[in-house]
Amino acid sequence: MKGIVTSIDCTRVNGDERESRRETVATESNMQLLVNGEVSTNFLYSRGLDEQLVVGHLVSSGIIQDLSDIEKLEIGDGKAEIWIEQRSEHKKEIQDIGLSISHRQLLDVRTKLLNNQKHHKATRGFHGAIILELSTGRWFMCEDIGRHNAVDKVIGHGIQNGFNCSQSMVLLSGRLVSDIVIKCVNSRIPLIASMTVATDGGIKLAVESNFTIIGSLSEDGFWLYNEGVVKVT
Repeated sequence: MKGIVTSIDCTRVNGDERESRRETVATESNMQLLVNGEVSTNFLYSRGLDEQLVVGHLVSSGIIQDLSDIEKLEIGDGKAEIWIEQRSEHKKEIQDIGLSISHRQLLDVRTKLLNNQKHHKATRGFHGAIILELSTGRWFMCEDIGRHNAVDKVIGHGIQNGFNCSQSMVLLSGRLVSDIVIKCVNSRIPLIASMTVATDGGIKLAVESNFTIIGSLSEDGFWLYNEGVVKVT
């Protein structure tokens, strides 16, 4: 079975000097997703948390609303097969219940993410994402070669472990483009933050959904692109 990282022989070049070295690099894995017998997507991802990846992708893509929509899920041999019921199209709106977060609290979440990115530290080849339930402080982070996969995995973990997504946040290392932000919108996660920037499309989706979106989070400050139902104090 493939691991998450592997070692290869390569050459390190520094100016005119060359040196043979062993280098640690990220490992690519593939998994095909079939929904009710039809191919839905193909994941290029980092092995591990496969079920969370599938569940998170299904919810964040709007294919299902929650775990109760799943009749059966089988994963193995590079393939995930899921059978889902006909689901209701009704989706509850995010309510403003007075959730807030401070810059210091955001930095604490950032520290949790940075301190646990062991594969990125070893290879510089991984994205990281973390979900934190604002009402309880419990959290989960993961790494993946794809930022979309990392987001799906933490969403999937949150859903499987009873996180209240509508009272949670996601912080990631990659850009907040529209197809990342829509994952949080579909999953009803009202605070989306990144250590890098957002695009106009990502910001537009957050504004339309009254979600809070933050970019370039650092010790010095951050971009508050939109202050929605989660207030920044």
